[in-house]
Amino acid sequence: MFLRYRAKYYNENSKKIEYGFFYALDYLKDYCDLTIEDRKIVEDNIKWFDYNLPIPDYYQNEKNRQDAKAATSWFKDTSKKYIDKMNSLSIILKNYNVEVERISSKKLLGKIIYEDEFQVTILPYRDYKQQVK
Repeated sequence: MFLRYRAKYYNENSKKIEYGFFYALDYLKDYCDLTIEDRKIVEDNIKWFDYNLPIPDYYQNEKNRQDAKAATSWFKDTSKKYIDKMNSLSIILKNYNVEVERISSKKLLGKIIYEDEFQVTILPYRDYKQQVK
């Protein structure tokens, strides 16, 4: 089983809807009136993810950056410490009226471009086929 978190929020600075769990957390941290406790939890957890979740090499290659915009990352259900932190951060986002989706799937429909013991990153088949043409 694989899990993906997605947040939907309205970015007042760019005047459009943005998707992305960590983008929503950054926006909340930088522009919203968080409680001191919530701000500390968000900042500490963002740092924790930065230091503990491997960044796929795929994103480091400049040639792949455009393709990576269509990529989606999923946690393996065995990644309990990551999932627990995502669930806690989801609660904070929801408390500040940010819609959060937790999506689960038994099978990932895409080309795997990165995998480690915690996560899998794919290019969904519809996007992969468009890029191959």
